[in-house]
Amino acid sequence: MGRPKRIEYAGACYLIVLQGNNRQDLFLSNQDRRQFLGLLKSYKERYALKVYAYSLMGSTVSMLIETPQPNLAVVMQGFNTQYTKYFNGEHNAVGHVFSGRYKAWLVDKETHLAEMTRHVHLCCAREGLKDKPWRYQWSSCAAYVEAEHKEPLVDSDIVLRKFGGGRLKQSVRYLQYIKDRMKSAGGDGLPFVGGVAIGGEAFLSKLSARRDAPSPPRLVPVEAARKIISEVAGRRGMAEEKILGRVQWREVSAVRREAVHRVWKETRMGVSELARLFHRTPSAISQLIRSVEDSSAASIN
Repeated sequence: MGRPKRIEYAGACYLIVLQGNNRQDLFLSNQDRRQFLGLLKSYKERYALKVYAYSLMGSTVSMLIETPQPNLAVVMQGFNTQYTKYFNGEHNAVGHVFSGRYKAWLVDKETHLAEMTRHVHLCCAREGLKDKPWRYQWSSCAAYVEAEHKEPLVDSDIVLRKFGGGRLKQSVRYLQYIKDRMKSAGGDGLPFVGGVAIGGEAFLSKLSARRDAPSPPRLVPVEAARKIISEVAGRRGMAEEKILGRVQWREVSAVRREAVHRVWKETRMGVSELARLFHRTPSAISQLIRSVEDSSAASIN
């Protein structure tokens, strides 16, 4: 029997665990750790990911990420391949760096997002690396507990807002949230359901419905993108050349933002492909997508 297919959908949140082949270290130097985080930042920009938490240990990495598109397999395959290529080249090694397929559990982000960031940040304590995990250099915990700490890689604000108050009060409360778990003798007690998810039975039921639903027909991305751009241009009364050009006028930028977001949402094109199509940098495309997503979230709230 083959391995079960991963459940992927737009906006899915995953706890991901990577392990070194034969339990060997994934990092032999701080340069390796910096390279790993730099690669994670690159993939975040390329695929407009949200990175809620990470913790780099010796032979294990835990990450909590959200994929705006249903493409976890594509993201992780590319990421693991790139890091393996770097590691083997840097250390004159050959063969596998990671142990088989990465582990991934879907997370109910509506009810368990904060809890899972805490789980990731406590990984170093469970591994005996730090008795004060908020001081561990190679995790994202500092982005949560230090009010002045700014780390572009980590989307901490979404979680911290759940703790109420201003940024300082949020950080203090999150630190206490970490300490409360460390004092507990019961361990994490994570609510795994069905072996594939972290959440409640209602969340598992939704996932089962997604898994059983037929896959949508596959689009030809470039053709679909051109059709969307043409439709947006016609409806907004603007030439396609302006949308795809480099003009920065406000009215053009607004239409371009709409076109970029729709193409990204409806065709599953990656950020790099969109950058080539719209003659922008991948970073600029990611910013356009995020601006629309943030505006949509604000209007809902």
